[in-house]
Amino acid sequence: MRDEVQTHNATIEDRHWWFAARRQILRALVDEIAHGRRLRIVDVGCSTGGNAGSLSEAHDVTGFDASETAIRIAAQRFPKARFEVARGLEPVRAAARGADLVLLMDVIEHVEDDFHFLSSVASELAPGAHILVTVPAHPELWSAHDVASQHWRRYTQPRLELVWRDLPLEPRLVTFCNALLAPLVRTARRIRKREKPVHGTGADLAIPSAPVNAVLRWTFERESGPLVRALRDRGSAPYRDGISLLAILRRGASACPVLTKPADVPRDEHRPDTAH
Repeated sequence: MRDEVQTHNATIEDRHWWFAARRQILRALVDEIAHGRRLRIVDVGCSTGGNAGSLSEAHDVTGFDASETAIRIAAQRFPKARFEVARGLEPVRAAARGADLVLLMDVIEHVEDDFHFLSSVASELAPGAHILVTVPAHPELWSAHDVASQHWRRYTQPRLELVWRDLPLEPRLVTFCNALLAPLVRTARRIRKREKPVHGTGADLAIPSAPVNAVLRWTFERESGPLVRALRDRGSAPYRDGISLLAILRRGASACPVLTKPADVPRDEHRPDTAH
């Protein structure tokens, strides 16, 4: 993700409905995974630290990001969490060896070989540890926001499930999320395809008026209860459609291979411009 997008996100993530509601949902899911324990959490692609900082009161959190700008901002904002620059997999793999939970929240869409990335992390986890993954859903929603964020792809559920198909990872929950607002987001994306970006980064996150922001946050946060109940009760996916996909995976006891993207997986349509 470009530094200008990182800096912009840092200015809005405390207040913007999407960031704020997602943190609430994340805390609820982590509480269910933890069952009262203090977890060792690794937040990969932590950006400017909102999620890591939110969890750092109750858990021991280390955030990694390739952006020095993002890590500097995160360390200043959230001193109770640890933050490190990581431009390769090795620091992340080393941290995963002692982790109870690895967060890959809107991360693997930034990676060309998402199979290699996920399996490299999973191979270091102890049995019983968890991975929480979120990705943007629906390739047809591709927009300037995905370009500015340097995404390789948006996911269908079958394409996401392929990433752990041959790994000893038990899916405890696989579901769409940001579901209640999906019709509104789709409409906004269609409109913005015909307009200039809302600010110079090309990403489409801007804070709406306070009443609208509050309603959107409340609506998105309502998804936390059904998601937690589905995780706790091993129920079916609570949402059949949404703007994102969410998976919670538990590491099994058998050996975990490190894989590369199989030949039967179609090539990504998009190749990010990483020159900036």
